[in-house]
Amino acid sequence: MKKIPYGFLVIIFFTNQIFAQKSLLFLNIKTGVTIEVSEGQTLSIQYRGYNNQLYHYKNTVTEINDSSIVLGNIDDEPKVWIQKLSKKYESNYRIVAIKDIVAFRRITAGRILVKSLVSTTLSIGSIIAFYGIINNSKGNYFQPFLLSIGIGIGTSILNSFILPDNPKNKIKNDWVITVRN
Repeated sequence: MKKIPYGFLVIIFFTNQIFAQKSLLFLNIKTGVTIEVSEGQTLSIQYRGYNNQLYHYKNTVTEINDSSIVLGNIDDEPKVWIQKLSKKYESNYRIVAIKDIVAFRRITAGRILVKSLVSTTLSIGSIIAFYGIINNSKGNYFQPFLLSIGIGIGTSILNSFILPDNPKNKIKNDWVITVRN
């Protein structure tokens, strides 16, 4: 009877080892801050490309290897003939070497939720303001139209100012990247 629980524990241990996810650990040496990014989370990075150009890319981490990460879904790649038809085709994933990462920002689900709530609230407010201005404009619809465009641009700027997506943590400022199993 006692062999059944031990066998069950062994099965659980090996199952856990097979399906264990790797994660990236960003460690700040001076402050002791640790940021963990696992597969399925959104990451905004700045990295060095082929000729040391700096690129910025934001997407979901789909795979973490010992020396690279994959941002985006490789399986969503269109067929070759579709790529040839499109003159300005750009893939929707990036494979980035960990050593090439210059800056990063982990984008949590809470940040995405707050950003969408702020955007929705400001959009609803601008619609209400637009209808209020139209009702008081007496046939002149050009000014309310320009005002609604201004409110939309202001909303976008305010949203990107409050919750930016650009990478803020620079690797050269005492950050170390490690891969954890």
